[in-house]
Amino acid sequence: MRLGGGMIELIQMNQVELKEYLNVAIRNYASEKVKSGNWREEDAVERSEKEYASLLPKGVETEGHHLFTIRDVATGRKVGMIWFGNSGAGDEIDGAWIWDFLIYEEERGKGFGKEALKELDRILLGLGQKKISLQVFGHNEVAIHIYNASGYKVTNLVMSKNLG
Repeated sequence: MRLGGGMIELIQMNQVELKEYLNVAIRNYASEKVKSGNWREEDAVERSEKEYASLLPKGVETEGHHLFTIRDVATGRKVGMIWFGNSGAGDEIDGAWIWDFLIYEEERGKGFGKEALKELDRILLGLGQKKISLQVFGHNEVAIHIYNASGYKVTNLVMSKNLG
């Protein structure tokens, strides 16, 4: 499935692309959880593997989850990925959830992120969704900036302080 019409298009991932994504994402997520002070380094990768396995038990065929490669229409290059779907939080969150969103480092600052979020809005409105939510690590200032510029608002804020 291909979706888009501007400078980017979203192309549904296949199982091979998902495996490539997970090889990187599991380690990155574990690192972010350690950096945020949520997990210990010694078991972070194992915990991350378990979370991804529980969220995507059938890979790209997991009901309620949509994983797409983001492609630059002009060049045909893959510039990132986006994973959205059900929130997994029961009735507490009305609408869709962005599980992961990434623009490759060498492609950042070119507008692909903002365009991908606009395309996602269009898709979700077409599906009858009224709201989309996400979680972003507090130290990820670049992502926070993009989300703010795209109209996302803080709804909850968790703060921590290391003692000693």
